[in-house]
Amino acid sequence: GQHESCKSVLCKIQHEVVLVHDLLNTMEAEVKQQEKLKDLLKEIQKAAEKDQKEAQHLLEHIPPYLPKPTQNCITVKHEGQPKAVEPKPAQKHSKETKVIKEAALITAEEFESVPA
Repeated sequence: GQHESCKSVLCKIQHEVVLVHDLLNTMEAEVKQQEKLKDLLKEIQKAAEKDQKEAQHLLEHIPPYLPKPTQNCITVKHEGQPKAVEPKPAQKHSKETKVIKEAALITAEEFESVPA
């Protein structure tokens, strides 16, 4: 009788050991996945810090030949509004090229609805 009860207890213990073993394997896989994720996040953080330093450097070292922003140059973008046509600096002309801005087309009805 005592041999049978010991055998039954050993079977239960063996079953629980198998369950614990499976749980440990699952946890180990989860830890490995978390470590990979952590490494990826560190890479992303390094790239973001590099980009931020580069942006800060550009902000602090704006070339003097670039035009300065002015109040009247601030535009509000409307959906579908074409952008200004920029001249291509590849060719040098004797005359100075001017930027010609394009305007969105409107219908006659829209034009008539504009207050005088």
